[in-house]
Amino acid sequence: MSTCLIVFAKNPIPNQVKTRLLPRISPEQAASLYCAFLMDWCEALAELRNIDVVVAYTPPESLSDMQALIGSDVTYIPQTGNDLGERLTSATQWAADIGYDKILFVGSDSPTLPLSYISQAIDGLVSSKIVIGPSMDGGYYLIGFSTQNLTMIVPHIFEEIAWSTAHVFQQTLERIRITDSSLKLLPPWYDVDTPEDLSFLHTHLSAMRFAEGTVQAVRTEKLLTEMLKED
Repeated sequence: MSTCLIVFAKNPIPNQVKTRLLPRISPEQAASLYCAFLMDWCEALAELRNIDVVVAYTPPESLSDMQALIGSDVTYIPQTGNDLGERLTSATQWAADIGYDKILFVGSDSPTLPLSYISQAIDGLVSSKIVIGPSMDGGYYLIGFSTQNLTMIVPHIFEEIAWSTAHVFQQTLERIRITDSSLKLLPPWYDVDTPEDLSFLHTHLSAMRFAEGTVQAVRTEKLLTEMLKED
């Protein structure tokens, strides 16, 4: 079965990305950190086999900027729609029209997410219609679908969601129940959205290097260490 993993991403412009990290770090630092997140994450995803990585970017005119940042080894599609639900629906339809059997969505706010969770998601879609990975802030870091009977699921589970709130995961589960779809639940993980999250991420990266001798998000670790020295 063919699988695509769609990364939702923004052009890293100061005051338009990671704004909740202000004022602990500057708008320029927040944009640089987002760049590091995105580059580290896409580099990690490239290690996965038999998966097509797609970057769904916004705004639509930022294609050349995104290609310069991430490279040419992924497919790029613009995000279309008035809110996140519409943009997810549009990207799902694009992937289904291409002919993918499994469609996964991830963001770029979890640069330390274990790649094994992606593998679990793919395996989960063998027996379940939907897979979801809850995040600690009340949202989710991954959602995926088997394209069998996809029109019975999407766009319904993306409707009536209070995006960017702590209710996203709960409301999405309620929408999934309405569609009566089988669900595979992944282990929880964390996003990096707030100033407090920065400190946890830095500690986690240091612990990973100490315990495992390597870090998945090398650019992020280096940049964050420099930033927090100035803090």
